[in-house]
Amino acid sequence: MRLVIFATIPGIFAQWYFFGWGNLFHIGLAVVTALLTEFFILSLREKNIKAQIYDGSAILTAVLIGICVPAVAPWWITVIGTVFAIGIAKQLYWGIGHNPFNPAMTAYVVLLISFPVQMTTWLPPLSLVPVSLTAQDSLALIFTGITVAGFSPEQLRTHVDGFTMATPLDTVKTGL
Repeated sequence: MRLVIFATIPGIFAQWYFFGWGNLFHIGLAVVTALLTEFFILSLREKNIKAQIYDGSAILTAVLIGICVPAVAPWWITVIGTVFAIGIAKQLYWGIGHNPFNPAMTAYVVLLISFPVQMTTWLPPLSLVPVSLTAQDSLALIFTGITVAGFSPEQLRTHVDGFTMATPLDTVKTGL
């Protein structure tokens, strides 16, 4: 599991470079949530907590969820997805090796079906965003929904999409 976590580092670095600090915050939040959820469920089941926490599967699940969640998604999306991945998709089937589906991707599908607007609110790459986003802005977007300067994710997204749109010719045609 640790080798797979190490293998995700170049992709995480690329995601940070193109989309900012948001996914790093989501990964950190998911790791903490996964470890707490795993600890709680293993203690309820009276299992060997130390051995199962140190196998790295909960951390890997958390990293995968943090990568898949949009950088400006609200914090509770990550928490709900991680609790579902560890509590339902992994531990309900008696832990690692017994689950029929990948817990992280099962949680991603549940989040995508349950919260489609939040899960599809990706910002354009930082080079196309009209305002420079700092780590503090990303943290404010995740926990409050607006940047320090007062921009919402929609305002940051529509600058580019407002000019290019998916079908500008159709808009012109129907507008006439």
